Amino acid sequence: MTFRDVPSLAKFEQFARKNSECPITMETYRRVRELIANVAPPAAVMDPLAGGAPVASLKESCAAIEKSTRVLWACAAATSHINPPMWDYVPDYDSSIEYFSSLDDLELMAVTKVHRIDWDHIFEAQAS
Repeated sequence: MTFRDVPSLAKFEQFARKNSECPITMETYRRVRELIANVAPPAAVMDPLAGGAPVASLKESCAAIEKSTRVLWACAAATSHINPPMWDYVPDYDSSIEYFSSLDDLELMAVTKVHRIDWDHIFEAQAS
């Protein structure tokens, strides 16, 4: 799988290319690249007659996308690219990775429903 196979990863890749001087962004790029490198791209069409291989491949690509999404959110939090900001401070990258990795799927869905990643803007932390 490549960054271009998933719209959110493609958007991040564009951001990373423009911000290669940012160590958090480059670390995120490396982590995501490692997560997706050996995974087949998501199938455009599922053929139930093709056997179990497409299902296994789909499972792997979904897992890689889910893990990558958590890493992207951690990067966005640590670089002030979440709107509205989630906290009144900008967390460090390692704490952000820990936080987003610890959320169960429904908690992550709840967070991402209220907040958005916007790689085009930097949002200041809200004052208390």
